[in-house]
Amino acid sequence: RAGAIPFVRTTAPQLMMAPENFSFWGTGGNCWDVARAPGGSSGGEGALIGARGSPLGIGADIGGSVRIPASFCGITGFKPTCDRLSGRGMGVPRLERLMGQKEVRGTAGPMARCVADLELLMKVWCGCSTLWPQQDQPPPS
Repeated sequence: RAGAIPFVRTTAPQLMMAPENFSFWGTGGNCWDVARAPGGSSGGEGALIGARGSPLGIGADIGGSVRIPASFCGITGFKPTCDRLSGRGMGVPRLERLMGQKEVRGTAGPMARCVADLELLMKVWCGCSTLWPQQDQPPPS
C-alpha cells in the first residue's frame, strides 16, 4: 500500500549468527572493498544499500545482524525493540511450530543510507504518520 516494490533478495551466510557472508550462493563482498566482509547475516543487504543498489532494506537482527553490516558498509540501521514491529513471515520452520529462542529474541530492522530514510521506513512499517505521538516521551514498548 505504501508503494514499495521488492526487487532483489540478497545473500545470507549459512551460519547466520556470524559476521561473515559465505553461503551456498557465493561470498558477499563489502561495497567499499570486495576483499572484506559486509558483516552479519544481513551483510548482503548492507552491501547493496552501501553500493547505492537500493535505497533501503530490511534485515533480521538477533545479535548484530543489522547493526554490524551497517557499520561495515557505511550505512545506518538499528534493531527495534522486540514486538514493536510485526514478525509475520519471518519465522524459521521448526519442530512443533516453535519459533526459536525466547530469551534472546530477534526482530526485523530497517537499513538505509541515512537516518531520515530509516524514519520514513519506520513510519510506513508502523502505519502511522509519526513514530509516536509525543516526541518528548519515549516510544511505547
